[in-house]
Amino acid sequence: MKKLVTILSAIALLSSCNEESTPVVPEDTSSHDLQVSLYGLPVVTIEKEQYPGGPVTEVELDYNRQVYIDLDAASADTNADTTGIHWNDAGYVQFDIPGGVDTAEGSEGWDIVMTYYNGYTSDGEGGQVPYYMTGGLVNKGTAKALRLNKAELEEEGQTFVAYNDVTFEDASALTLSSSADAIGSDWKALDFETFTYKIVEDQYYIVESSEGKLYKLTFTDFYSEEDGTKGFPKFKFQRLIAE
Repeated sequence: MKKLVTILSAIALLSSCNEESTPVVPEDTSSHDLQVSLYGLPVVTIEKEQYPGGPVTEVELDYNRQVYIDLDAASADTNADTTGIHWNDAGYVQFDIPGGVDTAEGSEGWDIVMTYYNGYTSDGEGGQVPYYMTGGLVNKGTAKALRLNKAELEEEGQTFVAYNDVTFEDASALTLSSSADAIGSDWKALDFETFTYKIVEDQYYIVESSEGKLYKLTFTDFYSEEDGTKGFPKFKFQRLIAE
């Protein structure tokens, strides 16, 4: 009887060795850089107020390209998967946060869209007014984000953890926002001496993707590396996992 059990065990072991085993793919926690262009053809025109509360006219967009980005598709080979690039067709979405147009119907699988949109800006008196800007919107209902700014946090008496030092545990303790403009355009600021946009220092974002994965993300440029043309948002991002 013992001899039979031994033979059966040996057969089972040989069978398991011959079967194809599923390779274990390690989690990708490497850092990735991505730069996108907000320019494209053909021309896109939208109806827009000449100024807040002013007459509405049809204007031609400089940034007529929308780039939808899937952070979860990141890999060492592909950096990030852009799930859609839309311009003058049915796929182009005229995002209008004050007007309630803050989702892209029919577009799935993306986490962030880099786009020109109507959002909110400060009125200088503690309130907000609608204003057109260029930045990042999260996929409302599936993705979340939170901006971490050193000066703001320290003013509130909170501790700021630098981008290079933030951990999964740090990010997990935060309450992220599901608002479409949780990333927005505050990662850059206009320098009135040079009239160029500067990237805000000591600031980054924690992003929860549509698959529930946590990332840290920081913007690094708004200008083309080739000729210095503005409208080329660049950022780096990295997956955070439990240690």
